[in-house]
Amino acid sequence: MKRIKKHIAILLLSSPLIAFAQNNNDNHSVQVSIPEVALVDIEGTSGTSITLSVEAPSEAGQPADLTNAKDSSLWLNYSSVIGSQTEPRREVYAKITQGTVPSALKLRVFASPDAGNGDGFMGTPTNEKTLTTNDKRIIKNIRTSYTGNGVGSGHRLNYRLKLRNNKYHKFDFDESTTLTVLYTITDS
Repeated sequence: MKRIKKHIAILLLSSPLIAFAQNNNDNHSVQVSIPEVALVDIEGTSGTSITLSVEAPSEAGQPADLTNAKDSSLWLNYSSVIGSQTEPRREVYAKITQGTVPSALKLRVFASPDAGNGDGFMGTPTNEKTLTTNDKRIIKNIRTSYTGNGVGSGHRLNYRLKLRNNKYHKFDFDESTTLTVLYTITDS
């Protein structure tokens, strides 16, 4: 009998503990906020200014030489976070915002495919474009991605001067100039 009373006493003493142990969890909400991101910049080993030079001929009777009037030292980097429903893709445009290309020449640019140092869905370069004061799409179909930062990351920019058809007579050394090229990342 003494043993039964002991078990009943233990059972009665442990009952309140069991009741309290049933309320051992709680919850709360966690809000997740993802920002919209659309950033672009140009990177170069020695800054972002380049020089494209037409070379004088070395022999009488020869034309000015545009062979070396090109540059591939700049890189286009971007970061993008899109809204899949509201802004599913982005594009990069380039245009001349200051200065005028000499009348005998065209300034052309081509973005190489992404170098592979970032992550996400990188954009696809378009064909080589002649830059003017109007926006020219040079990269299309950018989704959420980042290219990596600095020289060697993103898309290499390949610039070159090209002679306009039948415009050699328009070469004029007084038209030497400095141009400003603006790059913009925008929603499609």
